[in-house]
Amino acid sequence: MSRLLLVLVCCVALSCVSEKPLEDVTPAPQSPEKPAAPETPQKHNPAIDAAREAPIPHPNSDCQTLPAGIKLPYYLSSASVVVIGFLKTCQTPDGQEGFHRGSSWTAMGFPCSAGRGRIDKKGDNTPSVVTFHLQNSCPMQPGRTEDVEAAVRQKIPIPADSRLIAYYPLSVDYWEFVDTPEADVGYRPEIFTPEAITQSWQKFTTKSEALKLRLYGRENAWEPGRKLYEVEAQMQPEGRSTFRLQVKAAKVLSDEEKASVRERCEGLRPKRDCGQVFGP
Repeated sequence: MSRLLLVLVCCVALSCVSEKPLEDVTPAPQSPEKPAAPETPQKHNPAIDAAREAPIPHPNSDCQTLPAGIKLPYYLSSASVVVIGFLKTCQTPDGQEGFHRGSSWTAMGFPCSAGRGRIDKKGDNTPSVVTFHLQNSCPMQPGRTEDVEAAVRQKIPIPADSRLIAYYPLSVDYWEFVDTPEADVGYRPEIFTPEAITQSWQKFTTKSEALKLRLYGRENAWEPGRKLYEVEAQMQPEGRSTFRLQVKAAKVLSDEEKASVRERCEGLRPKRDCGQVFGP
């Protein structure tokens, strides 16, 4: 009886095991992981890089600039004027020199560029001295500020709310003839050497050949920095006793160029007051 009971217990146990087998807890072998694909490098775009590196302008900034290549003072050959600059200057967020929105600006012309320059002579047929007067009152071309403003705006995109407030003549402080040795301080170029009288003056009066010269001076007004200009020009005969100044080029002298011109002035004899032109 006891044996039969033991057999029955074993059968029950085996049937339970067969209905629910034990789970295999051994980890299943895993397939090796594929290496991660390398990131695709982004294409280099200089325009985007430049935009990212460019400083962000202040939203309320009213500092404006002129196009690249136009640095004031700027000689405008088509109008024969120099755009001096704006009265209210500023600096843009990225460090460029500019001007405040609506700021007025000034320009400089050249005496006798409209003609009627006076010529004085000592002697009649063969004068000993011939003087050309380049005083500030000699008429300029253009003559009216509205004409100057219109001519400048044709070449330089100055904003409409910035107006020309003053138009001054060059105040000549020193001059040199190109083809003859004459040079001096003041605003009255003169020729007096025999070579200049017999050749340059005779060609000027009989063949209407121009007299080439360099003029040095400043605008006829107070200006911070007191820039010294060099003007390449020539005097054209207009009548028996008048001339017209024709400007070929104009620029502001660097410190080195200014020192070179001063050295030539100080080499003149008798000695001139070059400090009045070039400073102490």
